[in-house]
Parts: sequence; structure tokens; C-alpha cells
Amino acid sequence: MTKVALHSIGQTPRPDLTPFIVAALGIPDIIITGALDPLTAKDVAPVAKGDFPLETRLSDGTRVEVSASFLQPLIQAQIDEVEDEVDLHIVLCAGPFPDLVSKSLIVRPFEYACQVFARAKMRRLLVVVPFKGQVAPAHTKWSAVGFQTDVRSMNELEPGLTADTWLAKLASESTADALVLDYVGYSKAILDGVKRKVDIPVIDLGYLAIDFAREIITEKEKEARRPS
Repeated sequence: MTKVALHSIGQTPRPDLTPFIVAALGIPDIIITGALDPLTAKDVAPVAKGDFPLETRLSDGTRVEVSASFLQPLIQAQIDEVEDEVDLHIVLCAGPFPDLVSKSLIVRPFEYACQVFARAKMRRLLVVVPFKGQVAPAHTKWSAVGFQTDVRSMNELEPGLTADTWLAKLASESTADALVLDYVGYSKAILDGVKRKVDIPVIDLGYLAIDFAREIITEKEKEARRPS
């Protein structure tokens, strides 16, 4: 049986995030880590100018902004801690973490999405991020790997509109090849509502990465059942 580690950028437990992922993966043997588990809110360094800001929560529900560069070594430490116990690592964040390493495969939503979009010849993306501070860094992140992006934030949600209606309105006014929700943990109900209302692909980086991980797990299980 394949054993998987889910690496959250906040603190555990995350009952708002992990149950749907565990269910989607369909396996019982899962380790869940939190990059900020050893820390308090005071230990989280302010986001430096020019760094990529991310938003997460502590175990008491406090929301914090933290930079990708601050998180990367903390995530790496969690990977190292469980390295000998798991076959697959999944980073539960769409931020850029290019320097994470493991002897096992690491699924990183942003990096995998770039491969998918390139194969599908999608070049123009309507990207939606959780908060305003991510707009400019997200534009830089996607542009650096060759995509043309119009980046909007959920802070722009128009009064009187539900999230799915507003996202569908953005998509209908866009010439993009796809609407991309650039984070992990979006409501599947809202996502499905948007998909019913628009003609272009609607892609949530979290679900995309989980689907990929499920394919990997399925293949590993098939290999394990093959006669040697």
C-alpha cells in the first residue's frame, strides 16, 4: 500500500482542508504535517518586499501571512522527518517551492500545473488568487514560466454576487484559455458551480495536483500486484 505525506504550510490539524484530500486519494495510510507546527504567530517572519506572500492559519484559527522563502526550509524539514516512511509527498500549497528535494516524488501544484497547461497549449490564463497581496507576485510567477496572465483576487468579489457567479462573470469577459484558481483548498461546490456556467476550462490547482497524485498511487498499486 502506498503511503503518502500531505504537507500543509500552516499548522495541523486542518479539518477544513485535509478530509476531502484524504477521501480523494482513497488510501488510509496518510501522514499530515504542518510547516508552522513548531512555531507561534510571533515566530513567523514578516513577508519581505519582493517575496511571494502566502496566507494560512494556525491551529487556533489565527490567519497569518508568510513568505514562500520562509516556508520552504520548514516544509523541507517536514519532508526529511518522514522521508523513510512515505512513497509520495504532496505539498498543499500553490506557492513556488522550487528547491524542495526528496528521494520520493514530490507533487507541487504550481509546477505540475505548468506542465499540464504547456501540454494543452494553454498560454493565456485568467488567474484568481485568494488575496490582493498575491496579485503582482502571481503575475510574476506565471510570466516567468512563459504564460500570459490576467491575475485577479477574491478581494475583488463584487457586492451582491456569489463567488461562483462572480468568477463566471470574469471568465465570460476574458479571452483566456482557462480560468485558474491559484491555491489549494477552494470549495468544490463553488468550483462545480463555476464550471456549469462557463465555456472555458476551470482548473483548481489543488484538485489538479490531487488527481495527479491519485494516478500515481493507482499505478504504484498496479505495479505492486504484478507478478515478479
